[in-house]
Amino acid sequence: MRNFLRCGLGLRAAVGCAAFAIGALVSSCGGGYGSGGGSSGAAACGGGYANACPAPMVSVTAPAASADVSGTVTLTATATASSTYGLTISQVTFMVDGTAVGTTSTSPYSVMWNSATVANGSYAVTAKATDSMGDTATSPAIEITVQNTTAAPAALTATQIFPAPMSRASGMADLTVEHDSGAISGRVKLAGLTATSVTIHEGFAGASGPELLALAPGAGEGEWTIPADALLTAEQLAALSQGRLYVVAASAAYPRGEIRGQIVPANIVVTFSPLAPAAQARGVGAGASGVIAATVDRSARTLSVHVSSRAVEEADAAQIVDRASGRQLAILSKDSVDMGHWSTELAPLSAAELASFASGQWYATIATAVDPEGALAGQIRASAD
Repeated sequence: MRNFLRCGLGLRAAVGCAAFAIGALVSSCGGGYGSGGGSSGAAACGGGYANACPAPMVSVTAPAASADVSGTVTLTATATASSTYGLTISQVTFMVDGTAVGTTSTSPYSVMWNSATVANGSYAVTAKATDSMGDTATSPAIEITVQNTTAAPAALTATQIFPAPMSRASGMADLTVEHDSGAISGRVKLAGLTATSVTIHEGFAGASGPELLALAPGAGEGEWTIPADALLTAEQLAALSQGRLYVVAASAAYPRGEIRGQIVPANIVVTFSPLAPAAQARGVGAGASGVIAATVDRSARTLSVHVSSRAVEEADAAQIVDRASGRQLAILSKDSVDMGHWSTELAPLSAAELASFASGQWYATIATAVDPEGALAGQIRASAD
């Protein structure tokens, strides 16, 4: 301004001095005139003296889109401000369905959110970044599914046991599991039998496993309830998510179990399909038979199979094939004690193979030296037993 006052009073000089003074004011806007903390070497923006400052950029990086979450969830984001104008990120606020759930000013930008504060369902996660000029930007939404409790039904029948008891009894388990605490609650309702015990075990369909939890007789006829303080461990919660827990009701006539039901969360499909002598088989008798118990995890894309057979002498191989592609999905291992039992667990599947399952293209075969192409064979049905 002192230089401006020194200018002469001539018109040309006055115009030149005015231009010089305006330029001096504009060049100073990156400092104390509205840059909001920009460095002295950066171009100026904001404050009404020059160009508008570019908005910050922000995106949610975790959880992934379409993720299923439960309990405490880590929310993370990346955020940047314009380095050209010397701006910085002052804070990032995370929001779930528009409600702020945490703010951080430290990079990497991350907060912990307790998803148990909301009901099960779909939610939109966004992040809002604020820069040192006070400008803000909100990220595109990431849709997630909160699943803090799992409804875990199980239909109990005699056909889920091999060999199947001669029983027309039935049962239905209605169970609920809280992911965060492991608390399990619910009841089992039985019909057509007087049970001596009802228990929950660990094991895939077609396999037997250790007892985890005993239910108590309830108030109603045929009713059994989960104890009030029952908890599942982290390992047992993982087994539940894989379809690896089951309920069995025993009776005096069948102390090892009269009816059984695999507990099936929404991501799990369990099917039971018969094995019979293959059309070309030469070395099996009329009594040869078996059951294919298949567990398909549609979320993790895995296949677990337990095959039980009888009256097949010297079986030496078993497999699951996808006839749509001709690909061998799994080679089954023979049990060292029960020579008629073959299995594989958590074999990986592709999306195309899952589609073949839905269209009934999976088959199981058990081979012998006499019938290398299959002594017993069966189509794995895509619907439940």
